[in-house]
Amino acid sequence: MRALSIHPTWGLFPAGLFLLTSLVGSFGALTGLAWGELVQGLQEGRDTGTTTVALAVAVVVSLMAAPLLLASAIRRYPRWWVAVMLRVRQSVLVAQTRQHRLRRTPPGEAVARAMDADRLARYADRWVDVLNGLGVVVVTTLLSGSLLAGGVLMTVMGVSAAASALGSPVAGRSAAAASTSRADFGRSLVSALESARTVKLAAATPAVHAHLLRVDGGRVDAAVKEHRVQALLAGVPVLMVQAGVVAAWAVLLLGGWELATALLVAGAVTGFDWFGRVAGAVITEAPGVRAWARATSRLAGGDEMMMVPAGIDLVSGAAPAPDLAGEPVRLRELRVSGLGAIHDDGTIGVSGVDLHVGPGELVLLLGQVGSGKSSLLSALAGLVEHTGSIRWNGHEVEDAETFLRPGQVAHVAQVPRVLSGTFADNVALDHADRSLHPAVDDARLGRDLDEAGGPDAVVGHRGVRLSGGQVQRLALARALAAETELLLADDVSSALDATTEVELWAALRARGTAVLGSTSKWAALTQADRVVVLVDGEVAATGPWSDLAPSWGHLAG
Repeated sequence: MRALSIHPTWGLFPAGLFLLTSLVGSFGALTGLAWGELVQGLQEGRDTGTTTVALAVAVVVSLMAAPLLLASAIRRYPRWWVAVMLRVRQSVLVAQTRQHRLRRTPPGEAVARAMDADRLARYADRWVDVLNGLGVVVVTTLLSGSLLAGGVLMTVMGVSAAASALGSPVAGRSAAAASTSRADFGRSLVSALESARTVKLAAATPAVHAHLLRVDGGRVDAAVKEHRVQALLAGVPVLMVQAGVVAAWAVLLLGGWELATALLVAGAVTGFDWFGRVAGAVITEAPGVRAWARATSRLAGGDEMMMVPAGIDLVSGAAPAPDLAGEPVRLRELRVSGLGAIHDDGTIGVSGVDLHVGPGELVLLLGQVGSGKSSLLSALAGLVEHTGSIRWNGHEVEDAETFLRPGQVAHVAQVPRVLSGTFADNVALDHADRSLHPAVDDARLGRDLDEAGGPDAVVGHRGVRLSGGQVQRLALARALAAETELLLADDVSSALDATTEVELWAALRARGTAVLGSTSKWAALTQADRVVVLVDGEVAATGPWSDLAPSWGHLAG
């Protein structure tokens, strides 16, 4: 109902026109009433004057109105169908790209679920037909003044729906069995042909031939069964319609109603087999649509899938400029108390971490693989859930995902990703106000950029033309170009030589940007204001590297 009512002029209004179309035309109840009254009046020899002419005109108008109503409905209805699909896809797109995290889902699944949005539109359309069928039953009952007339239509609809609902699993099993039998025969035939020489040498041709006959016989039997089941299910609604017509005239012969009612019911029931089939489809498709809706709603962040953000016009394609969440808040102090990082699978990366970072400071994390360095940095970037306290300039960060956004905090992963474009594309990310060369120079990527052919040189598919160190420095340049208040660098110098590494950390110190990073390089640790040693997810020591080196120097290289 929500899907149908989101655009009433495209959804509910055409649905009403479809109902009117079912009431008029060759098999409509209104046409049947006028025709029945006209024929009965002529049969009984009543006055053929004004009443007869009025009934004849009513029949003609009803017949002529049907295609016009249908055309008017079809003119609007496809727009509703497309709007429903676009709304679902828009809701998934917005949720998947907004700042707040969702459960990790493969991109292919998110795209497939969103592109399957016509499932919802088709199911809503089924309900339109079912409700219209019930509307025809009600109108027929009222016009005829007989509950029996409506009962005939309801019986046709109910039996057809039951046959479809009960027969659908049987049809599915028979289709699967036929498909399996065809595959079995194909495998047997190919195997026999590939082994023809061996079969002939073993004088096993009669046995192989007999085997193929048996397998082929199973294939034929399965195919015949499949077609029989399909014919039976397709034939039930047709049979019920014919039974309904017979019932209409049988009740007339038994004196149950007059000729006008018989013509009304016989006409209405003739076009009623479709409603029975659709009613069955509503039953059989419900579980699949419900499962799809639950999964897709989760991908849409749990939001109502028919809603789109304000300002988006699905018809014109107009959309508001993205909300960049305001200017960054200048960093005076970042203080972390009792911080814990919890991954999506419940794994605790770090716990009870206390540290602080001031403006322009370089604080580095040191620890063995698995000690929690990446988890801590991810928590401070709002990429994983955290416990404890994160205070920015003395104020508690209530919504880490929103506040610690890329415009406020830059995060360079241990194995960063780059785009399949140019160097300039990767650094600027379509932000016209970002300066390319200062960031490239500070990331010590300038020489590589010149050798590649300049900013417009292509890096290849996801950076395939770059070395590991170049990928790290390109990602670092992208982070530096954002001019954020805090840079989180996860082992960005692991693939660098000693000379480049020293230059890199010196450049970062010279920028005056607060940096919290992780490394195991001695050259970097000596330049840090403080070093935080992590062991098994907890802080083991903190201080200048000159004080820590005697005890923890074995962790550095």
